[in-house]
Amino acid sequence: MKKLLLFLFVIGCSNTKALYTHSDNMSRLITKQLVLDRFGEPTAISKEDNIDEYYYDFGVFNQRVNYYHPNISTVSPNQTFAEYNMPMSYAERSVYKYIKFKMIKDSVISWESSGVNFATKKKKNQK
Repeated sequence: MKKLLLFLFVIGCSNTKALYTHSDNMSRLITKQLVLDRFGEPTAISKEDNIDEYYYDFGVFNQRVNYYHPNISTVSPNQTFAEYNMPMSYAERSVYKYIKFKMIKDSVISWESSGVNFATKKKKNQK
């Protein structure tokens, strides 16, 4: 058993593929051209003063959120199964998936995202 655990530990530690997080990848997009190359034409462009905002809409994701009654407890021995057997209720939550880039001329000054994850694995020859 100890040998198996040691083997799994060594195998788990030997995987040295680095991961670029979503934040890393978005922060690397520092020019308007890099943004356009990565995502194409934006869904909407808005301009305020000298700041352009590029908005990329990736749709809406409906998520089901379960809700359990607060009176249900697994530590109270005084209640019967019939009292525990309350119907579960749920709610639908909409998550809007988008990315916004704010730019001055050709430089990205900030970005914001929601509901998307563009993490990538680092290539072997990449530093």
